Amino acid sequence: MGLMKKTMVVLICAVLASCAAEREPGELLGPSEEGVLVVDALLIVDRPMPDLFVRKTIGPGKRWTTEFLQVAGASVEIRQGDLVFPYQNVPETARYVATGTVPLVQPNTTYDLTVAFEDQVIRGQTVTPSRYRIERAVLVNEKTLEVKREMKTFAAGEEAVFNSPENQVNYLDGLLEARFPPLDVPAYQVGIESLDLDSERVLDADFLDEEDYADLERQESSPPLEAKDGILRLPWFAIYYGGRHMIRIYALDKNWFDFIRSSPLENEGGFIGSLAGDNFERPIFNLEGGIGLFGSASVDSVGFFVLPRN
Repeated sequence: MGLMKKTMVVLICAVLASCAAEREPGELLGPSEEGVLVVDALLIVDRPMPDLFVRKTIGPGKRWTTEFLQVAGASVEIRQGDLVFPYQNVPETARYVATGTVPLVQPNTTYDLTVAFEDQVIRGQTVTPSRYRIERAVLVNEKTLEVKREMKTFAAGEEAVFNSPENQVNYLDGLLEARFPPLDVPAYQVGIESLDLDSERVLDADFLDEEDYADLERQESSPPLEAKDGILRLPWFAIYYGGRHMIRIYALDKNWFDFIRSSPLENEGGFIGSLAGDNFERPIFNLEGGIGLFGSASVDSVGFFVLPRN
């Protein structure tokens, strides 16, 4: 599907935007056998324990219906050491929500998930990454890589980020970089969101026609990226519109990283974590007893305002 049609950043799209995306079992690339449980849960450091989703696969050729896919009445809980956070089903949906007081997800912490339904039990474990902060956002010269401009980060406030002259950038003029103390994580993923839904398109390419332009989205995601030096270059190739843009950089745990690097519909290889000859027929789920994703990440953001080219 390529970078422009990532189901995860969506992750990611909506995952990179709200961390509560509903993904269908087919998007998790489950096996063809029928009735296998599928879980979808992503923990974000310093955010409340998330809603999660429990579904099941269907056999080939059968019609996908919400009633068939959703799993109601499963026993769901997440454990953090001796603490237990039970979940309950929202009626007539696949959504499960934490009950009682909902705590914030902690950094560098082990969380265990258990989902039991009829004779099936899914178990998963994630270790959350450390929290981090983007210390600098800079515009660099694409040829010399020298810093042309220091930009405002969210430490200066949202109004400064989107209204300051330093954060007004011409489309394709220079390279945008986020700089931060690097974490001990396998990879990062970037989520890009155009906040002004009525802003005009800045992308103008000879090889695209009107039908291609109509397919452009205001939320995109990257493949897994490496930033061992704490410098991550933000992708112009996924920015199509002018106006305010929010860039969220997720530091991924092993489960999230394994899933996106191994999903056949998520990548075509050639990025960090891929090896010559990699040809995954089935994603790496890191779950016992079922399929899906139980992962975690820490996140920080940068923002800027995109002006037309020149």
